Amino acid sequence: MLANPTHHRHPYPFFTAEPAFSPALCARLEGLFDQDLPWRAHGGSFYEVRNCDVTDRLEPDFLAALAARTRTLTGLPLTQRVAVTAQTMEPGQRIGVHTDRPLAGWEIARLVVQFTRDWQEGDGGVLQAHDDEAGARVCASQAPRFNSVFGFVMHRDSYHSVTETKKHRRVLVCNFWHVGNSPALGDAVQALFAQKQFGDLPRLLDADRREAEQTLPEEQTYRALIVATALQRWGLPEGIIRDGYQAAIAPPAAPDTDRAAGVAIALAQWAAQLYVEDFELAQWQRLSLAVATRRPTDHSPLADFGRTAFPDVSHSNGTH
Repeated sequence: MLANPTHHRHPYPFFTAEPAFSPALCARLEGLFDQDLPWRAHGGSFYEVRNCDVTDRLEPDFLAALAARTRTLTGLPLTQRVAVTAQTMEPGQRIGVHTDRPLAGWEIARLVVQFTRDWQEGDGGVLQAHDDEAGARVCASQAPRFNSVFGFVMHRDSYHSVTETKKHRRVLVCNFWHVGNSPALGDAVQALFAQKQFGDLPRLLDADRREAEQTLPEEQTYRALIVATALQRWGLPEGIIRDGYQAAIAPPAAPDTDRAAGVAIALAQWAAQLYVEDFELAQWQRLSLAVATRRPTDHSPLADFGRTAFPDVSHSNGTH
């Protein structure tokens, strides 16, 4: 399974393998497309496909083995959760340039396995990797040859597209989750900031807010208010809420995680990152090391968030 992969570094890390699966396993997977599936069509000029979730039609042992192999190939602490989507494109359809950057609770790694028979040069349906949103440069490409795979870690710069296909194109898209960005974390982030009211923040922040809002970009002051909201909803004292707001307005070179208040502020800043932007892997890795031995261990809302966002992976095989 996914033996002898070729790893690439440009324009971002990805790997390819051909063949992806053994003939027997490939035949079983190809058979999914012959089933009476409840397809869902996506139209428009950007994303023209039919999709169907087929995860429940696959053997749990296969999904577990696929997760384990992808964990090895990416070097990431992935959960056991795998979601597999059957996807088809008809002649004339295409997929525009996009990144699939992981928002809070979204998947981080993807395999695109090709099941298009008898593909020839000129048939289109080629998966392309780009180095920017414009997509003018094709930095790498993967033809949809039968039983080949393109695997990559998704982030804000993982730009890719699929050229217009001239024949019926079939793929399985397999998605995997990082232990630090599980669907449970996505739910926790949404719940944390549900029905937020910045007017409910402590009056102690008023002077800082007035000064910041007169001199700084709106996106910066908005993020600071999100940080303060997280600290308030976790039940932190007003002084720490103000410290968190100030740290978001003028971020220090490194988070102060040598004290409990600093850990709380660092976790609030990470919650704001997830809510306002996305799951940024390098930032998660740095912060995970910083808070590893200093996270609160009680059953407070703050501690619950810390455990969900930064689970202990030192003895984990991705079973979260």
